[in-house]
Amino acid sequence: MRVFSHYPTKSAAEVNANSYHHIVVGGGTAGCVLASRLSEDPQQTVLLIERGPVVNSWISQVPLISSNFQDQRAPVYKWQSAPMRGIGGKSLSLAAGKALGGTTKVNGLIYSRSAPGEYNAWQDAGRKNWSWQDVEPFFKKSEHSLSHGQAMGRGTQGVILCSDKTTNIFLRNIDITTRFNIPCISMANDPSSPNVACTPQDATIDSNGHRCSTEVAFLPKTLVSNRKNLSICTGAIVTALDIRQGEDGHLRAVGVRFSLDSGNVDHKYTAYAIREVILCAGAIVSPQLLLLSGIGPREHLEEVQIPVLKNLPGVGQRLQDHISVPLLYKVPLKDAVEGVLLGSPLRAATEFLKYAIFGKGLLSQQVQQFNITLPSALLDEHSGIPSDTSETQLDARDPHNIPDIEVMFLPVNPTNRTFQGLGTSFGIFSYLCTVLRPQSHGSLRLSSSNPRDRPRCDLGMFNDNVDRLPLRKALKLALALAQEVRKTGYPLEDLSIPEDTTDEMLDEFSNDNVMSTFHYSSSCRMDTEENLGVVDDELRVHGVAGLRIADASIFPRVPACHIQAPVVMVAERCAAFILANTVST
Repeated sequence: MRVFSHYPTKSAAEVNANSYHHIVVGGGTAGCVLASRLSEDPQQTVLLIERGPVVNSWISQVPLISSNFQDQRAPVYKWQSAPMRGIGGKSLSLAAGKALGGTTKVNGLIYSRSAPGEYNAWQDAGRKNWSWQDVEPFFKKSEHSLSHGQAMGRGTQGVILCSDKTTNIFLRNIDITTRFNIPCISMANDPSSPNVACTPQDATIDSNGHRCSTEVAFLPKTLVSNRKNLSICTGAIVTALDIRQGEDGHLRAVGVRFSLDSGNVDHKYTAYAIREVILCAGAIVSPQLLLLSGIGPREHLEEVQIPVLKNLPGVGQRLQDHISVPLLYKVPLKDAVEGVLLGSPLRAATEFLKYAIFGKGLLSQQVQQFNITLPSALLDEHSGIPSDTSETQLDARDPHNIPDIEVMFLPVNPTNRTFQGLGTSFGIFSYLCTVLRPQSHGSLRLSSSNPRDRPRCDLGMFNDNVDRLPLRKALKLALALAQEVRKTGYPLEDLSIPEDTTDEMLDEFSNDNVMSTFHYSSSCRMDTEENLGVVDDELRVHGVAGLRIADASIFPRVPACHIQAPVVMVAERCAAFILANTVST
């Protein structure tokens, strides 16, 4: 078990008015990576500013328990989305991590790169040097695969520890997928695998059964203590970027303004960047900070009475999230997380001791251990993959073959709904049906000029009805899987499923049960300014020198996977861009 001691941070007063070569705003998934890489050069001073605290409690390292961000004690922001017209004006519950390590402190731990075709599609769309061949080395650089370290294409020298752990709860579903001609692949993130697969999920869990969040991986206490050129300031909220206009008329980011997140919030602090400011605050806060600093659509900035420094229409546009709809079934207590932890005190105590002493058992595992991903266009009327599907159609490197649906196997209730008897009379097994490549998108706008107010987030779900087509297929596949499970004699009882499989009923069920997948992205897209892009191919903000963005907001579109690994890859690439420029200058 880890021994907890003081983590070396600096106060806002200690960093106030100081100059640093690089200032990283946001110590989340990407920010921890970037601060670590940039400070490898002892000649480069780095300041990392994070609004949340350092969270290193025993609970925070237990994979299963720390993934429950519905817990009131979890280090997360929680707020409601704006009403969305595509789902009849409903709002959805949103959440994001609030701690050093960001959402990697509370996420589902899944390490998923997406299909190689994802990045080849970026290259085809004009994103220079973002093909699979370009990005694969950066995935491998950060990864240390514990389960498949000798496999081609997997990393062995990185700091993010990945493993695949499974339990027999899932075995019935895994065996049944082959009846639909969906192969079971033994290793996730294999670039040579087909685009149709049922796969055990890699998770960021170390060999001791501890959550491997990005601050643990990239900014461990010993490293931070030894790097005198690295300063980490937590509990501080950046309120605006310090952007100035030079004599040549060009804009440049020269620093940040910030204050305390709590306490004397009226006291103002500043820090100055000798070289660059890099926003790593995520797809919600990065565009918010740009808008608060006068960078964004002119009409919106004028509406909230913020002086316009740079009219950049793409800021906050194209906000996306994966669209998810759960099917819920009652199962025996022993086969679901709530049943084990709530329904059997003896089993719960056994699991607790097993983890506390050996780092093993249910608590050492992620909730989602298997999933199915595939292109929905390949499914036939029986929700199977035709036997005559060609190798060309299964080639995951082809940008036309990217999986667009996922069915997650979850032995837990993934919703915020309550059910009488859950955990005492029955457990829940869920099929979370997800649209991985939504055409729908929304927008992010300031709700006020106060940086402490959450912005207005419209995820735009079902703004484009074309997204209903793959979702219907995902729901039908999951319903068919459940029916086959029943045929084996397993007691799977309907709890929340559509009444029938007509398009009308599936769409109605989807509207009633749709939820965020918490994969916010693409609100500061990498594209040309004319195509509503915010950053160029080296992540530099259009029209503002000394300013980059490296987080999920820059994705041209939300990747067809859980986004933790792609965000880390983007941060690794950003560090390489910056360091190459530092050497050259």
